[in-house]
This record gives sequence, structure tokens and C-alpha cells, in this order.
Amino acid sequence: MSGADGNKTEGMAVLIVGGGVAGVAAALDLAAVGVRVHLVESGPVPGGRMAQLDKFYPTDHCAFCPLWTDIRRLREHPLIAVHSFSDVSSLEQKENGVRAVIRYRAPAIDPERCVACGRCVEVCGPAAIRPSGAHAYPPVYLLEREKCDRCGACTAVCPSAAIDLERHESSREITAHDVIWAPGFREADISAFREFGLGSHPDIMTALEFESWTAEAGGNKGRVVRRSNGAEPRNIAFVQCAGARDLRLLPHCSAVCCMHALKQAQWVRRRNPAVDCVIFYTDLRTVGRGYYEYALRDIQGSPVRLVRGRPSLIHPLPGGGGIAVKFEDTLTQKRLMWNFDMVVLNGNLENSIRQNALSREALPHLDGEGFITGRDGKASPPACGFAAGPADVTEAVIQAASAAARALRAKRS
Repeated sequence: MSGADGNKTEGMAVLIVGGGVAGVAAALDLAAVGVRVHLVESGPVPGGRMAQLDKFYPTDHCAFCPLWTDIRRLREHPLIAVHSFSDVSSLEQKENGVRAVIRYRAPAIDPERCVACGRCVEVCGPAAIRPSGAHAYPPVYLLEREKCDRCGACTAVCPSAAIDLERHESSREITAHDVIWAPGFREADISAFREFGLGSHPDIMTALEFESWTAEAGGNKGRVVRRSNGAEPRNIAFVQCAGARDLRLLPHCSAVCCMHALKQAQWVRRRNPAVDCVIFYTDLRTVGRGYYEYALRDIQGSPVRLVRGRPSLIHPLPGGGGIAVKFEDTLTQKRLMWNFDMVVLNGNLENSIRQNALSREALPHLDGEGFITGRDGKASPPACGFAAGPADVTEAVIQAASAAARALRAKRS
């Protein structure tokens, strides 16, 4: 098999760590020119964070629709091996590439056999067995081992013999010519920062929690209601830079949060125009074609209110009277306190590599925040998405194409 330019790619293999939108894009680009790919994904199915989004800015289309097609192509491509529930436990540089050991965590429910019939949930309950996600492809169920009493009822009713409570971890060794890092991001824990109030009230939640709570494919079918009592909120505060641009945790700007909050606030008002949405921002960062126009869009004749200021205290009021948000409006220099029914905290996005001891050992080109960098003058390994720096979906896909080209060029040089 040959690439488009006639150069041979027989025998070449690339290991991609991370099965989000960047990893999927890089895998498809490499496979298109005849390169074998091992895609390692820690979750049950590829898709990453994009598969958890309800809508996709600035088009406001369903976020999963374009990704679903790519994931199907990925799983059906003969040159791509998808390793779900897996991670890379060791990497060793060899003369002809790298030797990697992939650890498979062996879920009790085999995703390759699960037909998502739901019979196991009927006998064990949703606390022990839950679906992998509203947008998962293929749809599978996950068993929470710590909540399982090992009665075997789920095994007895499974029509495809997908459940094995005795399944153990295993590992596999592969050799690859290069590694592309695309592990994505995670929400950093900001519960220790008491000024944000996370954990003190059910209606104070992170942006990804709110996305799931209000998703059309989720349990509330797109309805915007309070977690505390199921009532419709009168107003919602979106607090930016919660944990980001903060020397105590994440000194960087997480890049996507302004647009994420604008999207969420606008969709709240589309579903219920009576809800007043306020975004507390540090600097409005709408970097992208059409992004600023998206920010200024009127929803139901009344725009989302923007307040320049970082709240210093978010605290539940006694007796269920709402949530107080104390802040200074830096444009008017007034100190104010407003009452909200719900508060959404946005910005605490960190690179997944930061929590990975293997990555720190195997990747010498990491900056102080755990991002892959070549600023020391040395060639950094191919990386895309949040592995290289905060990026939205469009930028991550562009970076994935660049990382795939670098991996291909390194082999041919």
C-alpha cells in the first residue's frame, strides 16, 4: 500500500494516545494513506468530551452528529485498532521506534458484545449498571464494580453473554514508529476553593455538569430545571475563570470557556425565554470566525447579560432562598450582591497529561503546566488538542492533521 505521493507506508504503525475528536481525526488521516494505527482510549468508546456536548458552537448543530460518522469510519477501518478501557502503562524508545505496553482494564461488560438491551439494568438497577452515555457509539452499559454484590443476576439475563464478573486486567505489547498525544482535558477539582461554593448546593455545578443536566439527549430532555427541587429557575449565573487564570491551580486561560458559556446561556433562553442569564467574565475571548457575532446574538429579543467582574463569593442563602453571588462590576466599579437560582462554574479545564505519571516520565518536553512544548529548542513529540494547549474542536482537528503529517514525515525522513 502506498500513500498519495507514492512513498511506501507498509509496516508503519503509529500509536495515538487519546480517542477524542483530535485522536479520531489523526487516526483517520493516517489510515487514509495506508498507515496502521493503534488508538488507545481510556473510556468505553471513542468520542471524548465532544461526545458529551449537547450543541456545537457557532453553528448550534448537534455536537455528536458529525463525530458519529467519524467514529463509525474509525471502528470499521481495517487499519485502525481501537483499544477501549485502555491506557499506555509503559513506553520505551527503541532503535526502530517505541515499544509500548497497553493495559486493558477489562470491564465486567464487554463493549464488543453488549447490545444495549437494558435487561441487566432491570434486574440490578441503575445504581449498579448505567449506560456509557447518551451519545456513545456503539451504545454500551457499564457496571460499577464497587456497587455490585456479585449475585450473578445480570449475567443470567444477558442475551449476548457480554457480562463476566471474573474478567481481569490484561496487557498487550506493540511496536510503533511514532506516538501522537491527544489525551484531551478534564475538569480540575475546585471544591477546595470555597469562594466558588461547589458542593455546598446542588444548583452550583460545573459547566460540563450543566451541559449533561440540560442536554436534549439527557434525562431532562433539554428542560432547564433546578437540581434541588425540579422547578424552573428564574435566573442563572455563569461564572468564568473558575479555577483558570489562577496561580493556585491553573494559571492558563482555558480558551473555550467564553464561547461555552455563551452557547449554554443562549440555549437556556431558547428553551425558556423567561430565564435571565448573566455571564460574569474577566475578558471576553471569542477567537474564531463568526465567534464575536455569535456572542452578540439576541435571543428572544433580549441578549444574554454580560458583566465584567470575577465573583469573590458564591454562597447558598439560608432557607433555600437561592444563591448569593458577590462581585465587583469593574466597568462601573460598584460592589454588588445578586441572588440567583442556579450558578454554573466555567474554566477549570486542565490537560489530562498533567495527572499522568507515565506522560511526565516519557515526555521530556513538558512545560510547567504539563503541556507538550518545543520551546526548549528540541523537537517535541506530535501532539494535538489540549495536549499542546487549550483548543476548541476546530483548532484540535487542525492540530490533529498537523500531528499526523509530522508522524508520517518522521518515518519517511
